[in-house]
Amino acid sequence: MSDDMDLSPIARERLARIGELSATEQRQMQREKELEHALSAYFLGDSDVEGLWRQLKSLSESHGSEVPRAAQTMILATLRLQMSDDDFARRKDALLAIETLKGSDKYSAIELLLGSIASLRERYDETRQQAYDQLREQVEGQVKEAAEQARMQGVLVDSAGSVDARIKNSPEWRDFMMRQDAAGQQTFRDYITRLTALL
Repeated sequence: MSDDMDLSPIARERLARIGELSATEQRQMQREKELEHALSAYFLGDSDVEGLWRQLKSLSESHGSEVPRAAQTMILATLRLQMSDDDFARRKDALLAIETLKGSDKYSAIELLLGSIASLRERYDETRQQAYDQLREQVEGQVKEAAEQARMQGVLVDSAGSVDARIKNSPEWRDFMMRQDAAGQQTFRDYITRLTALL
């Protein structure tokens, strides 16, 4: 008995449609593809924030009012506590520019939260550098002493490299970094959650 004889025509038609995308799904995939292309050009520096704004305005007109929020969500997913200042500034500028396409009254709140994230990033880096400098002062004395003893025995030691290696391998530094990362990441996630709710 053949397989075709076991299936009714309706069942065969349904089976043929499995895996096919609906028109809505196809439009959504096309929109996402165009969004990714526009954002990629922006992040690679091939487009400035005004060019991105124009592209997204055009996409909004052709694909609907959900485009700005979708773009902002994609950008928000790329924000990190530890990223270059330039990368952060590009994302901040894009998020705020896109917000103007929505005609909402949330621009100031989003700007304030992005400013809070910028301050958090700055405090995170400053605290890390201060802790590193304090440990460096402690370790430098120890390394100089050890280097002097080694020199007296005829052995040369790279004291600068030894200081950095000792700091990064010290339990105090690892403990500090673990605590600072946990606290910083938690605050960062809280800000991202609040931003997401505003989009």
